[in-house]
Amino acid sequence: MDRKFVNKLFVRLQEIFPKWREIWQSDGEIKAAKRQWTKTLVKHGVSDAQMIQLGLNAARESGWVRPPSAGQFVTWCIEGAKEKSGIPSKENAVSQIMAIARKSDHARKRTRLCPSMYQVSRFIDWHEFRKLNSEKAVKAVERAYDQMVDHWRAGREFAEQPTMIENANPSGVTHTKESREAGLERLRELRESLK
Repeated sequence: MDRKFVNKLFVRLQEIFPKWREIWQSDGEIKAAKRQWTKTLVKHGVSDAQMIQLGLNAARESGWVRPPSAGQFVTWCIEGAKEKSGIPSKENAVSQIMAIARKSDHARKRTRLCPSMYQVSRFIDWHEFRKLNSEKAVKAVERAYDQMVDHWRAGREFAEQPTMIENANPSGVTHTKESREAGLERLRELRESLK
């Protein structure tokens, strides 16, 4: 992240927040804030122009008159990018997973999830999950959600949910009474030949 980029960001922030001078009263304070913001943005991996734009969009919609902290701006950037990528909020994810957990094994396996939620489900040990009380189960889902966000932030793809084949004949073979009898006859012949 270069100086020119940060200078443009601060110009936008000053346009959005009319009372910015209450926070940054001198040139020295503006320079110090720019250094701090640069460190915070880089530390959290928010150096992409699209993510910054999402943060600026959230800043415009915030209704605030004073600029946010660098940490709050990073949160806006990340939340905007998550929403754009189809990742639900943590609260929404927890309620979805808890609803799925109440279903039977068969119904749970048939539930179609968005890619991010399927990734969350992959980070849950369902065998252990069934033994947890509701408070610990929520914590387990929150940890799985955080793992999914880290997975996404690292630039990794989400796993693809396999399609369930129900009431279908994937082999394409149709069985009739005659074909079953022929198969049993062939099996008898094989047994006799092995004696």
